[in-house]
Amino acid sequence: MEMKYIVLGSYELLVELPSPKNNGDKYEIASRNKLKNLPEALRDKQNDAENITHFVKYASYFLPRAEGRDKPNILLPFLDLLLTKVRDIENKETDAGEVVKNIKYLIGYTNWNMDAVCTIFTASKDDNEIKKRLQTMLGAELEIVGAKDSVEKIVSEIIKWKNSSPGQSGENRQSGQHRNTDERRTGQSRTARRN
Repeated sequence: MEMKYIVLGSYELLVELPSPKNNGDKYEIASRNKLKNLPEALRDKQNDAENITHFVKYASYFLPRAEGRDKPNILLPFLDLLLTKVRDIENKETDAGEVVKNIKYLIGYTNWNMDAVCTIFTASKDDNEIKKRLQTMLGAELEIVGAKDSVEKIVSEIIKWKNSSPGQSGENRQSGQHRNTDERRTGQSRTARRN
């Protein structure tokens, strides 16, 4: 499995997470701890093939419950894409040990992406500064794996993800963007209407 696929996949997964919330002093992603604990499911069994099965079962059970019973669908877009990526890895690798290793990389890189972009969001004064920092980080990272032509697209997706409604899941983001566009046209947000 090419590292390019893993790295690009980790950014695809990132923007399927609930969009980050600005809690005043920093940006955070809901259910961060659930995501951080995902790799543990790959270490539970002695047999690599069993670990893969255990991981899929663990992710399928726990991720939809990460936000509690009132929001069972918040991580479903992320879960759907994650399971698709796992299946792709299984189709490209014949050795179960390599499959486990690549899933660990995919999840680990997604977690690192999550922390890195939230740090950039928190430390930057506006979207222009965020864009420059993302371009620098992604430019260095993606050039090494032969994917430098993907930098601008990924930067754009991350900015859109940041600016969507806080905590919004991937499947609802498109409708949220349409709503935000309508608000800009009328010059009135839901907050303004409440006030």
